[in-house]
Amino acid sequence: MVVLLVTVSIIIATVATGLVGIWKRRRQKQGFASGQHDLSNDPFIPFLFDRPSRWLAVRCSNIVKVQNALHLHNPTPCSLTEGFSKLSERKLFVSPPVKGWILIVGNGLPDAGEDVDKLYHFLMKIANELGSVQYFSANRVVNHHSWVRIENNRVYRAYAWAGETLWNQGDSTAAERELGLKCYEYGASPLPFPFSARDTNVANTDKVIQLAARWSIDPMAVNSHNLKASLGIAGDLKAV
Repeated sequence: MVVLLVTVSIIIATVATGLVGIWKRRRQKQGFASGQHDLSNDPFIPFLFDRPSRWLAVRCSNIVKVQNALHLHNPTPCSLTEGFSKLSERKLFVSPPVKGWILIVGNGLPDAGEDVDKLYHFLMKIANELGSVQYFSANRVVNHHSWVRIENNRVYRAYAWAGETLWNQGDSTAAERELGLKCYEYGASPLPFPFSARDTNVANTDKVIQLAARWSIDPMAVNSHNLKASLGIAGDLKAV
């Protein structure tokens, strides 16, 4: 009898939690449509346990404009919790504006290691519509890394490493030099000792997020505390 009561209690609690979640999502979507957003009760902090592997930072305060530039399929207003929990291969989350920047996060973004030309054309297209655009990637498994900064339809700075230098354009910025980032020229060999080369790549990968903080905004700073009055947009990225 005790086991039965405990089981029934668990089922009731689960159903109640689900109904509350549905009610909250409906209220959030209604608030997005009416302009009355309130996520003050959402304690979720994105990237608390992990950092994003790829993201864009766009100097813009109009989230709908960013959505249109990305040509998102099935765009859905959602909270930070929903947006970051639903990321998949083709899904992206567009954050509310943070200090004049909007972040686009998701593995659906092009990867320099897979096709650097595709990445270039994708970024130039976005920059043509939105202006200042920055791209960052940091794969901590294989230590591939890249950062790109485009301003006024011009590649101000770009570096991409995936076992070799795939893209190295523009002069090294002051922030890169201050962080001690090592960038190889095309065809240049890494340091002669394998472990030293690996240490350099690990250091570069770990510092990508610091570079992002100096160029624009640290994605780890996106949390429900400073975005409690806004919703983001989740959607599927059109094939690029």
